[in-house]
Amino acid sequence: MAYQIGDYNMTIKLSDLGGGGGGGTALGEITRLFPNFQDDYERDGQKFLRSGFAITSGWDASLDPFIFPAGVWTAVTSGFGSAQIRSVATDQAGVWVAVGDSGIMTRSTNDGASWSAVTSGFGSAQINSIATDEAGVWVAGGSSGTMIRSTDDGASWSAVTSGFGSTLILSIATDQAGVWVAGGSRGTMTRSTDDGASWSAVTSGFGNAIIRSVATDQAGVWVAVGDSGTMTRSTDDGASWSAVTSGFGSTFINSVATDQAGVWVAVGDSGTMTRSTNNGVTWTAVTSGFGSTLILSIATDQAGVWVAGGSSGTMTRSTDDGASWSAVTSGFGSTFINSVATDQAGVWVAGGSSGTMIRSTNDGASWSAVTSGFGSAQINSIATDEAGVWVAGGSSGTMTRSDGLAFGIDTGNDVDYVRYL
Repeated sequence: MAYQIGDYNMTIKLSDLGGGGGGGTALGEITRLFPNFQDDYERDGQKFLRSGFAITSGWDASLDPFIFPAGVWTAVTSGFGSAQIRSVATDQAGVWVAVGDSGIMTRSTNDGASWSAVTSGFGSAQINSIATDEAGVWVAGGSSGTMIRSTDDGASWSAVTSGFGSTLILSIATDQAGVWVAGGSRGTMTRSTDDGASWSAVTSGFGNAIIRSVATDQAGVWVAVGDSGTMTRSTDDGASWSAVTSGFGSTFINSVATDQAGVWVAVGDSGTMTRSTNNGVTWTAVTSGFGSTLILSIATDQAGVWVAGGSSGTMTRSTDDGASWSAVTSGFGSTFINSVATDQAGVWVAGGSSGTMIRSTNDGASWSAVTSGFGSAQINSIATDEAGVWVAGGSSGTMTRSDGLAFGIDTGNDVDYVRYL
């Protein structure tokens, strides 16, 4: 029984997958890197279901097939038309939701392969932020204080009284145990303790300053950051907040992240970066390597490696949990790096303006250019299910997807054909 694979009509033996030349990766290594991979084939029936071709008992010995991690992105019909996609998120179990301008929301239940429109209830309002507890509950927020909630994994949504009035909601986060916090303009912050069903006002400590980012260690500690160098911290799961000396002066703080083991890093304008090693109690300045350029994005693999990206194509990396940072050649030139993400297993992807995208397979040490499929459109958001699937969204309704594996055939002269799975 043969299946067409590119220009080849061939059959493949299961035991030979991953073997031989071309630098193939052993099947056991594939299942380690991509846990869902093993669910997609059947040992006894020898059927490889994921990519539409079968593994049978015989194969052409002149061909040397192998599977390896890859970074190829293909265009996806996002359902946004020309509207901007501002955020993409996943429950890491096959469901994805994308949100953006004009109240548009779309959803995928097949790991980002296809997307369907969802009635968001935002009308023409902009949706800025979306988050999930990865157990079926999702919350989205945006302009005019609009907030909606889903309890069926994004299939249907209901309006929620956010407590923001007409102010902008910019950031939403959850501890994935029932507590949610939302922050936005005019220092407005609200909190939910019933998985997003109801929300109460919280004294944020921001005054009228904008809250740009809220994060939690998922163990009771939360940190909020924003304009005028303002930073506040909660140790009672967001019920009360206290001012923290951020070390930013009056400089805007754009983002904050944690390894969920006591280390936090905050980044912002003028290349400013500060770090805490005592779960956000005190913060010290760190030489970011950005000079006076803007830092927009920060991410960690929660195992000691951090990567930061920003304006002028600047990217730096830390391998000692944010204590020291070294410049990395990003390949972005003078363009902005808007989003950095990792699968927490060594693969990182960064995207930004002019459709530029780069990828690292050695935990951010070196990066290679990737054809993003965005053309000149801006990449705003990149997310991964940490099992091989990645989705990127941005301007002009552009969305692309990579599911992380490639199937190669080697006849002795390197790879003669590669099919991306």
